[in-house]
Amino acid sequence: MLPLPLLPPRRPPGRFLRVWGRAVHLVDEGGGRSGGPVVMLESGLGGSWLGWDPLVSELRPRPDEGGLRVLRADRPGLGRSQPAPGVPSLALRAAWSAALLDSVGVREPVVVCGHSLGGLYAEAFARLRPERVAGVVLVEAHAPNVTGGVLGRPDLRVRTARVVGDAFRRAGLSQLVAPGVRRLGMRTQSVRRGDQSDVGDAYRSAYGAGHCLTEALVERVLVRDFLAELAELRESVPFPDVPLRVLSAPAADREVYTAQAKMSPQGCHVEVDGALHLMPVDRPDAIADAVRAVADGPLPVGPPARRVHRGDADGVDGVDALYDACP
Repeated sequence: MLPLPLLPPRRPPGRFLRVWGRAVHLVDEGGGRSGGPVVMLESGLGGSWLGWDPLVSELRPRPDEGGLRVLRADRPGLGRSQPAPGVPSLALRAAWSAALLDSVGVREPVVVCGHSLGGLYAEAFARLRPERVAGVVLVEAHAPNVTGGVLGRPDLRVRTARVVGDAFRRAGLSQLVAPGVRRLGMRTQSVRRGDQSDVGDAYRSAYGAGHCLTEALVERVLVRDFLAELAELRESVPFPDVPLRVLSAPAADREVYTAQAKMSPQGCHVEVDGALHLMPVDRPDAIADAVRAVADGPLPVGPPARRVHRGDADGVDGVDALYDACP
């Protein structure tokens, strides 16, 4: 089989830095007032910085406020971050996130916002690094379609996923499959049926690096392991007493999300109308309201205020080309 032509993805916004000796792609925006709140975003399975564009657009400062500093880093092997060896875990990810914050000089507690699988990472970070957390927003942080017990040999499953992903990369198919999977998700898990960020070669830039499909496969084969690890953490490590807002689509496993909100005395569960699982695309305004409420302190009772959805994120920042992922 002849490989397809490999087109290098265009350079992304943001910059590259080293965390644990590996290049990490980070988009660091906002921070209008010195010492203001910092928000760290955790993408869903196989996600990248691009998936948060609608939310970041909503979080840009209003005329009467100083604004939040928003950090969205690609996990190792995803987006434009360099792959890392080994078997990922929630504990390893929490330590990595703390090292990332150290690398950009953020010492104060942050608001961590996680969507889907990123919500598992966010909760684990809050439990394992409570001194670094000022508040938590969990967005559709559940895996309802994953059932059954944990399979054995995670190292073998990860190795197999990487072999499969590498075969797609060598054939030049990863540049087609990874963006295609994202578009399929938009058609099946979003009421909008399309992504405002999917313009030009943006998807190829975010999901078209050769290793992205590989790491998405790795995360997928480990979802049950992550759920089991989180269950153990819930039994042994308390959730910090910080503001917590849990957002879900209407009638989607309501008992699960209500229980999540009860993890903190300051917790609150809100069902968000007009959204399916990809809420960062469907209702970024609702997530932005939750992030602001958590960043401002104790949560009010009731749903977030409705606002008209705004348009695309604008601008492209310069890049320090420490690492520019190739197919």
